[in-house]
Amino acid sequence: MDLLLSLAKNGVIIGLLYGLFAYGMSLIIATSGVLHFAHGLTLVGSAYSFWFFFQEKELGVFVGVLAALAVGGLIGVLVELVIYRPLRRIHATDMVFLVASLSVLTLGQAAIVFIFGTDPKSVRPNEFLRWSADVGPFNIRTWDLLILGASALAFAALYLLQRRTAVGLSFRAVGDNPQRAETLGIKLQHTYVWVFLAGSLVAVLPAMLLAVQNPVTPSMGFDLLVKAVIALVIGGIGSMPGALLGGILIGLVESLATYKLPTEWAEFTLYALLFIFVIVRPNGLTKGALRTA
Repeated sequence: MDLLLSLAKNGVIIGLLYGLFAYGMSLIIATSGVLHFAHGLTLVGSAYSFWFFFQEKELGVFVGVLAALAVGGLIGVLVELVIYRPLRRIHATDMVFLVASLSVLTLGQAAIVFIFGTDPKSVRPNEFLRWSADVGPFNIRTWDLLILGASALAFAALYLLQRRTAVGLSFRAVGDNPQRAETLGIKLQHTYVWVFLAGSLVAVLPAMLLAVQNPVTPSMGFDLLVKAVIALVIGGIGSMPGALLGGILIGLVESLATYKLPTEWAEFTLYALLFIFVIVRPNGLTKGALRTA
């Protein structure tokens, strides 16, 4: 039973990490209608920036965090301005947006390989990151607490942003009906820039959290993107609460599957779960908000 509880704890923690990444992606999808697969490049670019300034250049964690936030936000905004905005002007189809987004991700990963090589980059754990304590059947690590704290902070901040600020309210208005929002005086192009910035900054959190726990690799953005897509399908594409629920669910399934099955079967269980949802409940656990771009 202790092993089962420990696996469940690990599943919730990694599920929150998936949910954080999926949440930022879902915010962008719900507002712009773009399946933003280039979100994976935001994550990997932020992770490499954090590693480079914090570990390689030894400029301290504060500089590393600022660099990751700057690079992550810049990637998201540039993709919107340079790729999506011109496509939106010519009324490109959803398939064109999808191909463009995947192209940005693959080209970005190739650029990272060219600059940094394919060798994994690691952040050496300090005394703070090595701390752990046993609480009942659970072993609580610094990493667990960082994920819990980052998740609570990000979800609370985004909730307040969307409920209490003009920018956040414009996200909801544009996501519901962009034509009506424009007649109300909301500038669509400005809103798209803001939502790509906000969604990308959220992706920086899991990027840094992964960087201090696992080696940073050029493919890590695509790997987490697959988990985020599964979380979005399960939770409801375009639904922010659904992204969180879907992330936690796949984290639990992935972790608990190893209780009875070999480790290599864990990923199979995720795809089996995805297949079941696509067939039985294609709209996910919550009502999605996906619309065409």
